Amino acid sequence: MRIRSILISVVFFTGAAAAETMTLEKTLDRLVHQSTRGQIIAGQLEVAQAKFKAERIGYYLPEITFNTTLPTYISSQNYDTYPGYTDPLLFTRSDLSGDANIRLRQKVITGGEITMETQYNLRNNEYPSAVYGDNFVISGFATATDKRRLGNLYVRFSQPIFQTSATRSSYLETRDNLDKAEIEWRVNRTDLKREGITAFFDYLSADLDRQSAQCQSDLAAFNAQWDSVKFGGGVITEESWVTSRGKRLEKQLGVYDAEAAFQEKVNAYKHLLDLPMEAEVTLEIPPIAPLPDSEEAQRYLDRVDRTAETELAAANVQAAERTLDQTRSSYGINASLDASYAFGRGTVTQSKPEREIEDKIDTKDWQVSLNLTYPIWDGGASGASIHSQELAYESARLQYVAAERSARTSMTILLKRIEINHAKLVLLEQELAVAEKKLRDAEGRHAQGLLSDGGLLENRSAWLETRKKQLTTLKDYYLDLTQLEKTDVTE
Repeated sequence: MRIRSILISVVFFTGAAAAETMTLEKTLDRLVHQSTRGQIIAGQLEVAQAKFKAERIGYYLPEITFNTTLPTYISSQNYDTYPGYTDPLLFTRSDLSGDANIRLRQKVITGGEITMETQYNLRNNEYPSAVYGDNFVISGFATATDKRRLGNLYVRFSQPIFQTSATRSSYLETRDNLDKAEIEWRVNRTDLKREGITAFFDYLSADLDRQSAQCQSDLAAFNAQWDSVKFGGGVITEESWVTSRGKRLEKQLGVYDAEAAFQEKVNAYKHLLDLPMEAEVTLEIPPIAPLPDSEEAQRYLDRVDRTAETELAAANVQAAERTLDQTRSSYGINASLDASYAFGRGTVTQSKPEREIEDKIDTKDWQVSLNLTYPIWDGGASGASIHSQELAYESARLQYVAAERSARTSMTILLKRIEINHAKLVLLEQELAVAEKKLRDAEGRHAQGLLSDGGLLENRSAWLETRKKQLTTLKDYYLDLTQLEKTDVTE
């Protein structure tokens, strides 16, 4: 059975524009996807996704950089005394140079790093060279040149030994942070939806309270008027008449309180959804959502390890275990293996007054080294650090055990509560139908003059109270259904 939908409208109209009808589904969709709170929650997940994407790119793909300098020309003059000359001479030197390199760095899953770098060096140097005559006596100076065109390739590999891979740990930590962000996004989104459900039903309930307060005020006014007649006829005492008048004033004050409470709930609803305060909205009471069948309920019970609490606890255990392994491996004997290989290709040309030389450069170098480190004494700092991380890991493990133990109980209680509220809603729907029928009959008899205003108001008040009980139970039912969204049952 379904609850017949009715509309409850806001009384604040600022113009001729029609009010926007807001269902619960539309309310939650706007809250999650368009409100400021919803966008902040989505943005937090996007930040974690971007960080993980950047870390993954750096983990699987190399970092490549290109550096170069534009050709640089340097001219310098030297005024000095040279052998064979009694007077100082002024000579000019010039140098044209440029460098460029491309560097590639690739992280290795074992924690090492490979670096490849290519370099190109350009040198064109002009300088004065002595010209020797007989008996090696300097007869003058001429301009000599030194030209270098060299290319080099360097390959280096560095690998820590006896230590956990810092590269892989960094990658896993970023991945765990993304997993946590996704869990927190699921939790925050669910909590936001629960706030929306609460604001939605509080809005409806406040409007019913306002109508009920007005009905009670009208009923009190009717009774007070009738008691005035009875007091004038000597049927009741003056004390009873005064009490009746006092009750009428009390109910009138209740109307103002209910109106203020209603306005507060209206503002809270609009504020949560970032709606303008002058916006005209109409809320539609939702039907009873389907009850999870036995197969769906069993799926939630089977996946209690995927509740937000257990998933976060499991992620904390993994992080604590990884930190403990890193702490242990960082103490004791440590070693690193370093290997490098380099070769160069190019030409070197030298031009002097007495010779002209052009050499082909072909060089090769390689190196392998193993570096060992063993701490002798650190005052117990390493032991204390390891013990601290062991305690942190054990604490995280116990928290996970506790979360896993309570998850099934909590899920069982939640599913049972959903089932009970659904059964109550079915009965309340029948009760509401009876109250509505009584109200319609009372309206008919009142129109025929067979029922007093007081009798009609009493029937209307009873219907409003039944509707309020139904709304309260429907609110709890939707809150519990939404709570299930914190558990990931996707395959």
